[in-house]
Amino acid sequence: MEISRFTTVDFVSLSPDNTVEEVLSTFLEKRVDIACIMNDNQLEGVITKYSLYRLLLRKKTLDQNIKPEIIKDVIKINKDMNLYEARDVMVEGKVSHAVVVDNNEKVFGIMSKSDLIRGIMSEAENIANKMSSLIENLRDAVVSISTKMTITAINKAAEEMFGVSRSTLLHSSLYHHLPEFVPSVYKVLKEETVLESRRIEVAGFTAIVSIIPIKKFGELSGVMIVLRDVTSYESIASELESTKRLKTTLDCALKLTYDGVVITDSDRKITMANDGFLDLFGFHSQEEVIGSTFSKAAPQIPLKTGGQSSAEGEVIQIGQVKCISVQNPIIKDGRNIGYIHKIIYKHLDQWKSLLNHMDNLEHELSYYRGEFLKASNQTSPFSHIVSESSIMNKVKNDAYIAGQSFSTVLINGESGTGKELIAEGIHNVSGRHGAYIKVNCAAIPEELLESEFFGYAEGAFTGAKKGGKPGKFELADRGTLFLDEIGDMPMSLQAKLLRVLQEQEFEKLGAIEPTSVDVRIIAATNKDLINLIKEGRFREDLYYRINVIHLTIPPLRDRTQDIPPLCKHLLNKINAKTQKNVLRLTHEAVNALQQHNWPGNVRQLENVLERAVHFCTGLSIDKHDLPEDIITKAVKNEKDELLTIKNEKDELLTIKNETKKQSMHSFDEAEVEVIINALKKTGGNRTKAAKLLNISRSNLYQKMNRLNIQEHFHYS
Repeated sequence: MEISRFTTVDFVSLSPDNTVEEVLSTFLEKRVDIACIMNDNQLEGVITKYSLYRLLLRKKTLDQNIKPEIIKDVIKINKDMNLYEARDVMVEGKVSHAVVVDNNEKVFGIMSKSDLIRGIMSEAENIANKMSSLIENLRDAVVSISTKMTITAINKAAEEMFGVSRSTLLHSSLYHHLPEFVPSVYKVLKEETVLESRRIEVAGFTAIVSIIPIKKFGELSGVMIVLRDVTSYESIASELESTKRLKTTLDCALKLTYDGVVITDSDRKITMANDGFLDLFGFHSQEEVIGSTFSKAAPQIPLKTGGQSSAEGEVIQIGQVKCISVQNPIIKDGRNIGYIHKIIYKHLDQWKSLLNHMDNLEHELSYYRGEFLKASNQTSPFSHIVSESSIMNKVKNDAYIAGQSFSTVLINGESGTGKELIAEGIHNVSGRHGAYIKVNCAAIPEELLESEFFGYAEGAFTGAKKGGKPGKFELADRGTLFLDEIGDMPMSLQAKLLRVLQEQEFEKLGAIEPTSVDVRIIAATNKDLINLIKEGRFREDLYYRINVIHLTIPPLRDRTQDIPPLCKHLLNKINAKTQKNVLRLTHEAVNALQQHNWPGNVRQLENVLERAVHFCTGLSIDKHDLPEDIITKAVKNEKDELLTIKNEKDELLTIKNETKKQSMHSFDEAEVEVIINALKKTGGNRTKAAKLLNISRSNLYQKMNRLNIQEHFHYS
């Protein structure tokens, strides 16, 4: 770090003719201990408070001149030096102040010992911050352990590796959270030597660990554990080993192959060749052909261009030998990465019919595979629309049926529900060979709408492009034109759109002849077109022209069971965009999302998830990572649900008690009737009645009192 940042540039400049009193006054006023003595803007020397003290001790007058005590042998440092170079100069000169000059020896300022110390401390702090930031952002996990086996520091990578929050690990015992490291850490602390990289199984993954002793002022203060997760590397190594085995197997297979086989790259350079090919063309080793072009090694064999295949074979003559040449491209991810050439020439007569039959089968297999893939794509043109709900799957099924027709389609739905995705799927399944053109009717200024839709001819107006410009209808010829937000289309353009739909032709601005097109219209809106018709803002005849097939996309709040798969899909998309690695949402977070109203639908859900990914500190999004309004709504719904359950329980308890009372009342009435009948039979004799009822006399009295039988029965 350059010293110019820490130099005192507001230095005191004095003249050699100044007196002691003037200098002391200046020192007191400026609160400094040193001043530069300048003569004609040139540094003559410096004067310090200590030199003034010496002068006063010799001559105790304040009006004397300071010249005798001017220090002319000044220690200078260049302002472009770094702090450590300046320190060395000042230490060597044994001074506490130095004059800082530029490259022209002009005084730039004063560097004091305190300035130097401040600069070096700032540099040390800067280095410490950089080291801390570096460790925090390392891909390797770093854990610092004290001599008392306490975790003192941990970086983000270690936090994610162990799946435990930093607050939980910090200042906790190594024995409690990471006991598998205790023996190695104890050994490093005891021997004060570095533990070299070792392979270790920890927390369900494979890691390479190193343990380094940390010393402070020569004393051991702890250790640093550095781990690198090599689980993925071991997987790659395993794949590489499998690839090596496959290559060895392929080499052996090529050697045992009955005829000649050559493999080339996409530039036709030979990468592998078997012994049958070498024998046929008179080569002695693979080194003679590897890297050379196929045409140079085998000029007699004609090559098919591009990705063409000659699976049925072609009869050729190589010297005195008749052969069948077969060429097949090697395709990966739709790209041609090389070719396989087969030259069948050994015992050709015996094998000819069998090989032709096998090649025919290969050809048929390739054809049916292509047809199968084609059919698979046709049956799922809406696979890019994530859904599990029956209501959304019905919309996709209806859209697929609509795509098979040639009629116009009107899609209704709130903003963010995916109207444009449905429209694109309809175009993809329609089989139309033209382009899919999208127009947002609300985003184009009204004065430009006509030229955007119909284009213009050359010279139509001042500034028109040479050769004119095609409009959206012309660009969508034999394809599909998607009119998004059609409810915002001006009335003047609605009339012209209706004419194009009816006559399939239009006139460009400035053109003489009409242009005919074959365009299918798919329109979408989030507005109620019927109300717009009543308000005079949308043409009724245009509405019935575009509303041949009507699809309504349900809002997200009506299909909350789609939220979990949507979250999974959107998380993958957001992770790829933000370079994050958030894997899932907790059950509580999903529940909170499913209770939200979602006025912005799927687009709003994506924005909420993107925010949560940034605020999430682990691998899972929890409820507290979501926006406050969603959390508040979820908590309120939970309280309402608990209150509803309580009310239902109270209502059930009330019904149960009433039923019990009714049952008791019915039982009491029956008991009264039995007792009265017994009393009547015994002529009111309670002793006989009790015996008849098989109860004690006192029990009978109790029952009669409880049931008020005296009021109901009068003895004669």
